[in-house]
Amino acid sequence: MKYTSSILALQFCIILSFSSYYCQSRFTNEIRILKNYFNADNSDVGDNGTLFVGILKNCQEESERKIFQSQIVSFYFKLFEKHFTDNQTVQNSMNTIKEQIITKFFKDNSSNKVQAFKNLIQISVNDEHVQRQAIIELKKVIDDLSPNQRKRRRTQMLFQSRRASK
Repeated sequence: MKYTSSILALQFCIILSFSSYYCQSRFTNEIRILKNYFNADNSDVGDNGTLFVGILKNCQEESERKIFQSQIVSFYFKLFEKHFTDNQTVQNSMNTIKEQIITKFFKDNSSNKVQAFKNLIQISVNDEHVQRQAIIELKKVIDDLSPNQRKRRRTQMLFQSRRASK
């Protein structure tokens, strides 16, 4: 019985590694298509250094890394929202890569979080109504940025709810 289990486990591992290789190979192919379309392999592309990699390399803490990653993901979402309708292959590659980014960035793959993120990056900074609303919410947003403040607020709300229930 152990021999059969071992063989099944080995077959399962081989299947998983093959599917992982296939997905990675497909992902690499999609990036190659985009590089060709955007002519990204030209020698002048890297003249000014890296765009995102250097910033991520300098991040020490996971929380600051997440902040920068969210801005980078936002950039790619905006890039992919541009309609490159002249080339269906490029559009398909962008959609595939966008799904890959969503899967990796939103680990629980919650469609609500993805939609909220997309809505957030679509907010127009030039809209006067949006500017006024943002100013109204500014203090709450700043308070929420501080982890100690959030913890204190949660504790205060917990005590208030206990007092109310008595």
